[in-house]
Amino acid sequence: MPSTLQIGVAGGPELLVAALLLGILVVPALLVSLLVYLDATDRNSRHAIAWTLAALFGGVVVWVLYFAVRDEVGPSGSAVNGGPNGSTANGFP
Repeated sequence: MPSTLQIGVAGGPELLVAALLLGILVVPALLVSLLVYLDATDRNSRHAIAWTLAALFGGVVVWVLYFAVRDEVGPSGSAVNGGPNGSTANGFP
């Protein structure tokens, strides 16, 4: 009796390899991109979409970069606007 590969049935090992690649590469990238987006929106980042797309297409390098610099934006963009009332540490706006 011939095996399914000899008959030419679609699927087989190729489908298994495609499913493994999907599970190993695509799913974690989507999950980390979602985490980056949720974290950036919680921090009121104006660049949440840009960080999300960069995390999706940039891979591990962008993930590490985001988690290294995410505190610089802080809540309500405090690093961008300075301190309260838009002032910086030296008192100048």
